[in-house]
Amino acid sequence: MLYSIIKKMLVVTGVVAASTTLLLSVTNTAVAACPAATVADMKGVKAGKYPQQFELSEFERLAGCKLSFRGNPDIAKLNAKIRGNPSRVPSVKQRLPEEPLVYAPYHSIGKYGGTLDVLSNATEAGTSDFLSVRHVNLVRYSDDLTTIVPNIAKDWKWNSDFMCWLVVSV
Repeated sequence: MLYSIIKKMLVVTGVVAASTTLLLSVTNTAVAACPAATVADMKGVKAGKYPQQFELSEFERLAGCKLSFRGNPDIAKLNAKIRGNPSRVPSVKQRLPEEPLVYAPYHSIGKYGGTLDVLSNATEAGTSDFLSVRHVNLVRYSDDLTTIVPNIAKDWKWNSDFMCWLVVSV
């Protein structure tokens, strides 16, 4: 279902960056000689243009490494448990855009496994409501709640009279 939602979002809106964030946090793990930078300990990686997030090339440049990705080894088994999901999931390379966002987690890199228990008081919504993306914004507030950072927009700048945003998309 999650894959279906993301795929529909990509097809309908063409928004790659929105799914990037979701895929990185849900199904992929960063592996390589790159430091396991977190907000609590950036392991010497200097801050990027925006707090807690980097363009892939920006992170690699600042960390002095080449980041690679691999999928959850149990993704096919997990996908099979959700009726309507495809039995085969495209490779990580096919699912990620050329320039995915890299987020620094707060205290540690996540690990696979665990259980998400949810309860919905709207029977027609079911628990899929908790895993779906309802609204995707061009920008969002960073965790400090004062800094505006890209969400699905890659970047932006004001025009000369500050009346319009010139949005850079992926």
